[in-house]
Amino acid sequence: MELIISIVVIGAAVGGVMLLVANVAARSVDPMIQTQAVYVAQSYLEEALLRPYDGPADCGGSRDQWQGVLAYDCINAESPTDQQGNGLPGLSAYRVTVSVSDSALGGAAARRVEVQVTHTAQPVDLRLAGYRAAY
Repeated sequence: MELIISIVVIGAAVGGVMLLVANVAARSVDPMIQTQAVYVAQSYLEEALLRPYDGPADCGGSRDQWQGVLAYDCINAESPTDQQGNGLPGLSAYRVTVSVSDSALGGAAARRVEVQVTHTAQPVDLRLAGYRAAY
């Protein structure tokens, strides 16, 4: 009788541990997705902030030809690409939106660039912002 009770108790404990392991394994990809979203947002933000303040807002052609920070306001919920428009392998589930608005920074004219990165299958909504001043 004691043997049967101990088997039942051990079986319940093993079942609980297995449930915990399955839950942890299902969540183990979350940090990677968050980190990739940060890298995508940082790359778009840096790329935009390196463009001239007063350049034209023309967003035709590939991004490597864009001449001003205002051109990045055209990026709306697209998959991440490099500057030539080539898709980035493994990142097609992300969506990038960039908004550029006029702002003042310490009394000087500036443009605020905000990059939003979302994921189609995970609850990721990351926003990074920076300023491009007219100097």
